[in-house]
This record gives sequence, C-alpha cells and structure tokens, in this order.
Amino acid sequence: MRALVAALVGLIAIGFATAGGLGAFSGPSPQQIAAERAAARAAAEARARARLLKQESAMASRAAASVAVDLPDRVGARAPKTPPTLFRRAVPRHLVLGYVPYWSLGGLTPADYADATVLAYYGVTITPNGSLETGDPGWKGFASPSFAAFLARAHAAGDRVLLTVTQDTPSRIAALLASPRAHAARLAGALIPLLRADRLDGIDIDIEGTKTSERTAFVRFVGELAAGLKRVDPRGELVLDTYPQSAVDHGFFAIGSLAPLVSQMFVMGYDMQSNAAATPDAPLASPSLGLSDVQALLQYEAVVSPAKLILGVPFYGYDFTTIDETPGAPTVKRDPVAVNYSAIVSAAHPAYWDPGSSTPYTRFHYQGGDHQTWYDNPVSIALKTALAMDEHLAGVGAWAFGAEGSQQAMLQALDGTQPPAKLALVPAP
Repeated sequence: MRALVAALVGLIAIGFATAGGLGAFSGPSPQQIAAERAAARAAAEARARARLLKQESAMASRAAASVAVDLPDRVGARAPKTPPTLFRRAVPRHLVLGYVPYWSLGGLTPADYADATVLAYYGVTITPNGSLETGDPGWKGFASPSFAAFLARAHAAGDRVLLTVTQDTPSRIAALLASPRAHAARLAGALIPLLRADRLDGIDIDIEGTKTSERTAFVRFVGELAAGLKRVDPRGELVLDTYPQSAVDHGFFAIGSLAPLVSQMFVMGYDMQSNAAATPDAPLASPSLGLSDVQALLQYEAVVSPAKLILGVPFYGYDFTTIDETPGAPTVKRDPVAVNYSAIVSAAHPAYWDPGSSTPYTRFHYQGGDHQTWYDNPVSIALKTALAMDEHLAGVGAWAFGAEGSQQAMLQALDGTQPPAKLALVPAP
C-alpha cells in the first residue's frame, strides 16, 4: 500500500514539474475572465435586443391591422391615401386631449371642439419664484375676450378646459426648484383664484427640465402643487407633460414617483428626430430600437399604469435642408424648421412612406437646395391611436389643435371609430 501511495505521489510530482509548477493550474487569467464576461454580456444583450425587436414588431403589426390601409413595405414608395374610414375595426372610446396655443385661440373649427375631451390652453409662464408672468403673450391671451369665447365654446361642447403653466428656461427652472415647496405653494395660491373665476377644469404642468440633479426637487414641487390644488379643488384635473424617454433615462422626470401625484401623464411622443439627418419626428417604431412610440410605451408601462397615460402626437412636421434627396440624407443646416400639417398639405408635394417609422415625408427642391419634410398625416396618427388603444391607455392627444387647419381627418384619426369620451365638467372650487 505504501509503495502504491509513493508511486502516486511520484506521478503527481512529475506532472507538476512537467506542467511548469502550480501556476499552470491556477485558472484563467484576469484578462481571459474579463473577455468571457464581456462576451456573455454581449450575448445576453443580443438576446434581449432580439426579444425587444420581436415585441416591437408585434405591437406595430397589431396597430397596422386596425387601420384600413395597406401600408407600403418598400422605402420610397408613395404614401397611401387617406381612406374615407380610417379604421378596420372598432377602437375603444377614449380621451382626446388637444393643446390650444394662445396664437390659435381664434382659429379652431367646430370639429376641434366636437372631437376633443379636454382642451389645454397654452399657456402662462411660471416665474422663478412660483408666481405667474402677467406680461407675456400667453397671459394676455388668457386675459382676452378670445379666451372667454374659447372657454364658453369648449364647455358648450362638453370639453374640459385646462390652463397650461409652463417653463423651459434652465436657469429659471433651477431657481424655481431651489425652494420647491415654497414656490409650489405660491404657484397654487396664484392658480386657485383663476380656477374659481374662470371655471377652469384643471391645470396642465409643462416644466421641461433636463437636469438629473433637479429630479428630487421636481417631485417635491409637483407634490406640493398637487396637494395645494386638491385641498381647494379635489375634483380638478392635473396633467403632467413628460418626454418619451423619461421612464428609463433617469433624467429630470422621476416617472414612478410623479405618477401617483397627477391625474394623467401626457407623453410627448414627438421631437424624436435627429437634427444631423432628415428623420421622423414621431416614429411609431424604430428598426434600430431608437426613440419611438412603441419603445416609449413599453418603458412607461413598466412603471406606470397604462390607464394614467395619454400618448401625444404631432400635428406638425420638420423641414430639413439636406445634402441630396436620398431619404434620410444628412442635413446641411442643424436646425430643421417646424411646419404645420395644414401648410404641408397646401404645399402639395408628393408624399412618400417610410416603412421603418410608419410615417410620411416629402422631398423637393427649393432655392437651389434639397429639402425633406418628415411629418404625420391621418394614416400615421391612426396607427398611433390604434397602438395606444391596444395598450389600454387613457387616450391620445395632439400638439396642437388648429395646426391641422381644415383637415378634419387628423381629428378623426385621434378619435378612432366613434366620438371621444366626454367627462363631467368640474364645478368651480
């Protein structure tokens, strides 16, 4: 037995010596471990990406199945015509929110009132200390006979009317949120008399910050404002405007914390274009998994009940000056020009269809340069309405009513197959 053990020990010793010592059995190097972990992460990310693309494709396909149009699948094909009936199957009745800028007060048609649930007047500016700016055009419009006439028409049509309070200047937002509770209390104090005097049905908050460092202060601000308004007007509506990427980017909006404080979140599903190239303003989906309505809703629904969400769509597009007429060509100028849908229709340029984003675009020559205008039309908006209803959202909305001009099919695309839901008007507090 001892001889056998001795022989085994000898063999092991020979093996160690042959292999170059104990180091040969110490496992992979740190570099090998790091490479293996990176490869595993890349494989997991690829699998997750494939699953997400499949989910996105399925959601876009369901929306397309609801719309009474055969959508082109070839890049550069002509955009489909708007059919007399936009939807193949019934779309559940839902809320429709329309923003009405001060410059459009006198331009709304009877259809704008009939095809809306809520109309939000835009808007009155918040000062850095939480009071209201009374010298800008938004306030002057609010205090004008045109607003009184608008309010009367809206209420006669059964539409709630909200007042949008807004701020988008970084330095002013920083000052506002430096004392979030005090400034929110001051803002509530300024708004309550307006709710009483003007029989408004609620407030829309449009504070467009960008800094992660202001995230917590903004939650405090909204919480204090909501509490102040609810104490006086418990049935008043409170809508918060947010960005399409806000549910995952950990930026200004802490979506999970803000959602319980408000009635609805209006997801601004537009301005998703890249200024470096002619690209869609509001893509339904994105083959590269970039910003899109589908991705926005998937991300929001992970942290917020869909019943609290309103998907916003644009009644405008962007005109890009490009290096050539190739769809999606790089731009010559970094800043595209916003163009209302009514103006795009009036220009009468041939419309083409981008199957990747499910949106139309035009291309043309102007003053010696190539131009592409990417926008939404009734077909692309009907797709977004169908998507929102497939996801059981509270509704859809548009920036901005009046920009469609006489093109009532844009409003019908928001409504679906039946008139929009109408809510009881909120009594004056």
